[in-house]
Amino acid sequence: MRHRLDGLLGPVAEDVTVGTFHALGLTILRENADAAGLPAGFRIADDAERAAARSEAGDDAAGYTALLRKQDLVDLDELVSLPVELLRADPKLVERYRDRWRWIFVDEYQDVDAVQYELLRLLSPADGNLCAIGDPDQAIYSFRGADVGYFLRFSEDFTDARLVRLNRNYRSSAPILAAAVQAIAPSSLVRGRRLDPARLDPEAPLVGRYPAASVAEEADFVVRTVDDLVGGLSHRSLDSGRIDGRSTSLSFSDIAVLYRTDAQAAPIVDALTRANIPVQKRSHDRLRDRPGVTAIARELRHADGLAGSLAARVRLAGQVVADRFAVPTLDGASSAVRPEDVRSAVDLLTPLARRCGDDLETFLSQLATGAEVDALDPRAEAVTLLTLHAAKGLEFPVVFLVGVEDGLLPLRWPGSTPDEDAVAEERRLFFVGLTRAQDRLYVSHAARRTRHGAERDCAPSPYLAAIDPGLFERFGEAEPRRPKDRQLRLI
Repeated sequence: MRHRLDGLLGPVAEDVTVGTFHALGLTILRENADAAGLPAGFRIADDAERAAARSEAGDDAAGYTALLRKQDLVDLDELVSLPVELLRADPKLVERYRDRWRWIFVDEYQDVDAVQYELLRLLSPADGNLCAIGDPDQAIYSFRGADVGYFLRFSEDFTDARLVRLNRNYRSSAPILAAAVQAIAPSSLVRGRRLDPARLDPEAPLVGRYPAASVAEEADFVVRTVDDLVGGLSHRSLDSGRIDGRSTSLSFSDIAVLYRTDAQAAPIVDALTRANIPVQKRSHDRLRDRPGVTAIARELRHADGLAGSLAARVRLAGQVVADRFAVPTLDGASSAVRPEDVRSAVDLLTPLARRCGDDLETFLSQLATGAEVDALDPRAEAVTLLTLHAAKGLEFPVVFLVGVEDGLLPLRWPGSTPDEDAVAEERRLFFVGLTRAQDRLYVSHAARRTRHGAERDCAPSPYLAAIDPGLFERFGEAEPRRPKDRQLRLI
């Protein structure tokens, strides 16, 4: 976002505040540390410091906070809650920030939680200039405390707000959009849900559907189809009849494989790797949760004499930390962090370091406020593997959505029955997955899958029943069936 603003606005873009809720809260706390009872040089506690404080304080929340304060630390969650407390108590401070930020734009508004919502209401009065963008049918983060209800009541909070419906879709083909709209319809939170394709190609491929007998067979279907789409991975592919010789302009980087749980990735990775298909895997993880990242950040904070750009200092700090973990300890205990983990952490941290220039504090703050792993390189010539949560906001010409089975979509743990709200959110997650595809979409499900240590019979996801069968091209039969009335099925 910052990069795009720089390109659009030039030097004046520096005056625009861009950041997450946590980053915005950190700005307010830095500017009002004394009023918040914090020292000017306070830091955000890292995972090790939080764990130590929790271990010592037990269930005593006040004691936990007091232990952090002794070390001039704040908890990550306090980056939003403390500014809210400050603004509640000081109307003049509220007016100061309202005057400073006269126009507020919020993306993904359907994902705000209660404290973030209150911060917005304090900064933007009912007659304020607030632009909120979001899609309630993509509200998939209730496990993080997000509440789509705040999006749904927006017109009540801001009675003069103008509603602009963005129904025209420039990403996906008509068959993909038709399937997605039908899939979300039973629990859509958007009245009159519709998506109008900007591209109307009567020859656009239908949604491929593959019923696999096993997880291994499902993975093999992915390999065979990727092989076909990119024109064959070897001279033998055409000779053996594995591909049909069609010309194609697709490359590995145009293809993504999506799944509900990270555990589903292993057989897909194994099958692609055996076929010599390059893979890059991404999870929806925070950088600070990756092994080695916290150690590198601590080294950067305390080390003296590291010279060069911030990216260079990250590499030097990583080398120091890797060497340290490579040395056996006197008591024979091995570190949970391996030198190779540290080297991987350096690779993940380098893009963030470059974005932050030479500003170490900004770099450390972004790490602490939840900067997410973005190891996904759109230029990498590799098939991308992602969880459905991690895929949100991305798009690919070709998408495989694997494991579309009852128990995975909707996700259900043994001995538990998800309530209606959970099932509806899982359906929204399915909708997100379908709409990541631009040109080709394949859904697959296995008849048997090992979950929680036991192999179980699996049924296709009930969400598939909401989609007109005529939108599917079925694979796994003697000849794929393509309905004759293709055009009618797109309406």
